[in-house]
Amino acid sequence: MEIEISSLSKNYGKVQALRNINLKISGNGLVTFLGANGAGKTTLFKILTSIVRPSSGYVRVNGINIDSDPRKVLSNLGSLVEEPEFYPYLTGREVLEFTAKIRGVGKRDLEAEVQRVSGLIGISEYLDRKCGQYSRGMKQRLGVAVALVGNPAILVLDEPTFGMDPLGMLEMRKILKEMKKDNDRLIIMSTHLLDEAREISDRIIIVRRGEIKYDSQTTERKVLVKVIGIVNADHEYKNGRVIESGDGYCIFEIYDRNQLPQFNNELLSSGSRVLYINPADDLEKEFTKE
Repeated sequence: MEIEISSLSKNYGKVQALRNINLKISGNGLVTFLGANGAGKTTLFKILTSIVRPSSGYVRVNGINIDSDPRKVLSNLGSLVEEPEFYPYLTGREVLEFTAKIRGVGKRDLEAEVQRVSGLIGISEYLDRKCGQYSRGMKQRLGVAVALVGNPAILVLDEPTFGMDPLGMLEMRKILKEMKKDNDRLIIMSTHLLDEAREISDRIIIVRRGEIKYDSQTTERKVLVKVIGIVNADHEYKNGRVIESGDGYCIFEIYDRNQLPQFNNELLSSGSRVLYINPADDLEKEFTKE
């Protein structure tokens, strides 16, 4: 799978929602667009799914311009964009059956497909309940299930954990981590939650004010560790250097990730009393930049 985004911009009147986005996404795995509310993530996803057209630039999916042939592109793309809403008088089963029919699932395979996607997302026991009785989190789960119908090769999921309680968020993240193991699937999602992006993503792209500000694939990331305990911050270390210190902790940049055991020995030799070492990264600083 390959998605090419070139010189992409989108204006809403005088508001420039996207500004000259250039990006290539290929292969499989899970790519996350991380950004605050209003950063431009949803606008980008609406263009990726042909809901809106760009003001300039283009998107190609597997070499096909989505504006030229949206039907062909979308035939192998499942999506959840913004908060999903369903007719309140339809049951979850009816929603999934309708989606399966328009996606070309045959009558013989209809029930099996409904059971497959509902079981994967964990809504099987709620299928015969009317959507008007669904909670916000349950509607979100149904929306993800709808995106999965027909087993598309590309999934575009706009904040898939939105509206879920903490347990629901954990379950959905676990589901996404399992789905990304499929070598024939590319998952593109968005979130405004830094920890969520860090936990489940193979690649993280930070969007701010309609522009790409950071891409973990092209940006050389520092190897950082956070040392908790009584740390000798004044010692001159061979395998790392202090970049931040506080009450009971120090953050070090390690020169070579393979030298972490030697660095730990250095800490102990310097008189530091290490309780534990956590991996750290520079994502938070990138995410919170103005």
